Amino acid sequence: MNILYGLAGEGFGHSSRARTVIPYLESKGHRVKVMTYGQALEVLKKEGFDVFEIKGMHIHFENGKLNPIATLKRGLQSFLQNTGKSKEIYELMKEKFDLCISDMEPLVPMLSNWYNLPLLSLDNQHRLTNLELDIPKKYYNDYLAAKTVTNLFISRGDWYIIVSFTKGKIKNNCKKNTYVVHPIIQDEIKNLSPKKCDSILVYLSKKDKAILRVLRQINEKFIIYGYRVEKKEKNLVFHKAGEGFLKDLGKCKAIIGTAGFNLISEALYLKKPYLALPLKGHFEQMLNALCLKNSGFGEYSENLEKEEIKRFLENLEKYEEKLKKYNPNYDLLFKSLDKVLDKVEKKSKGK
Repeated sequence: MNILYGLAGEGFGHSSRARTVIPYLESKGHRVKVMTYGQALEVLKKEGFDVFEIKGMHIHFENGKLNPIATLKRGLQSFLQNTGKSKEIYELMKEKFDLCISDMEPLVPMLSNWYNLPLLSLDNQHRLTNLELDIPKKYYNDYLAAKTVTNLFISRGDWYIIVSFTKGKIKNNCKKNTYVVHPIIQDEIKNLSPKKCDSILVYLSKKDKAILRVLRQINEKFIIYGYRVEKKEKNLVFHKAGEGFLKDLGKCKAIIGTAGFNLISEALYLKKPYLALPLKGHFEQMLNALCLKNSGFGEYSENLEKEEIKRFLENLEKYEEKLKKYNPNYDLLFKSLDKVLDKVEKKSKGK
């Protein structure tokens, strides 16, 4: 089978998923052509995947808060630059693909529609559209905005594989074509031997002096990533990103960090309690934080204060007890993928 696989290039979550899904598809004898941009482009090209470069959306922040209007506007401007590669894309589509897969990348769904090709959506964002969610009133407008963007990216999918670290109830009108699966965990995480030392890992995607001021007031050792420096200030130890991060992740007693899907998923796999700091205005991260809290695996804070950290640390045993019972089926994604591939092949033979 010839597969066109589009994925968002912002962050490393999408490329992390692709690094496992694509080799699995290739091991089944399928040929995969990747469409992506940004950070994902660099990662997948470096690892030798067959990549076609496009333009895509990048998240835009103002004053530490996600600006959805600017993100959408700039993303549209960038996306329209793909018209400059229309001839190359036309030539590419002569390869006669059998299936399109999109991980929150909008060009591939458009191509699937224009060329009448089956489309599989594979991401965690479609929790917003296909699952029943209990959204607190204060976040409802952000939820609607995020849901609208998700629908804009992929408005029509033949199948949806939704990755979620918590159980989700599928909406009645989506049950026939939606699968909810557990996250993919990379081999480098699986190969860790988790321990419980005294340190607390802190991961920040953006520098935040207010958070550092709070951490200095607590009698604990904090190992901090995100500042791209190597130094020590009393109870704060700063490290640059690298292999040391995985080592610290495996041995820490808890994690304080941004509410990104991948890091939370890895923390839960390693049975590490998590205090999530969702980026302001970023509803997907807010949803991750809410799911984390509601499952009893940790807490979240929108404006981190000393008392919140102390309360989180006092409840570590409670979170650990919950995490002991967290035993997801990490092969479920591949089983669901096989079901979709089987349906595509049967549909193709039936033509």
